[in-house]
Amino acid sequence: MTTPRKTLALCMVAALSLAFAAAANATIVGSTYGFSASSAGNTVITGFTDGTYTDPSNPGFCVGPPNDCSGGAGISGGFAFAHNVSPTQDTISFTFYGGTDGAGPGSFSIDLGNFQTLDHESILGVSYASGTLGGATSVGAWDGTDANFTFTGGDYNAIGGNTVVFNVDTATAVAVPEPGSFFMLMGGLGLLGLGLIARRKQQRD
Repeated sequence: MTTPRKTLALCMVAALSLAFAAAANATIVGSTYGFSASSAGNTVITGFTDGTYTDPSNPGFCVGPPNDCSGGAGISGGFAFAHNVSPTQDTISFTFYGGTDGAGPGSFSIDLGNFQTLDHESILGVSYASGTLGGATSVGAWDGTDANFTFTGGDYNAIGGNTVVFNVDTATAVAVPEPGSFFMLMGGLGLLGLGLIARRKQQRD
């Protein structure tokens, strides 16, 4: 038989679980962030504008020489955010099409920084996961504020398309009860208390 005290305890556990329930799996999808790019050696990178973007409106870019991507020369590149199967790991995938002639030795880097995520999650690290840009090594790093992706090599070959995937390790922000949940909890406990008082009074009568 369930006693009033046990009923109250169960209701309190349920109410607290609801009030402090963790947010849905946080992701970097939909983040607002700063974008910039640079190149070194014989590699050049054009076709983009430094600035602030909000996913999925992510900028594209062109790598060369030659780098007339609209005319079919050079490598056209872009990237997209995605949520991985793990609630603490997302991905950034770079896609490339085309090829270069005379771009190496050299390198180009994409810098994504000052992330503002929808769920206020923290980025803990960025690392290479899979894929290749022909003729280049691919490295991803996180310095605490910016994610830096560097592609270093000779001539780059992405005829037919190449994809390079980076893992982004994340930590969900500490869950706090929303004001609405807090007041629902307090109201529910108040009603439970009134019910117990009424029950005891009825038992005495």
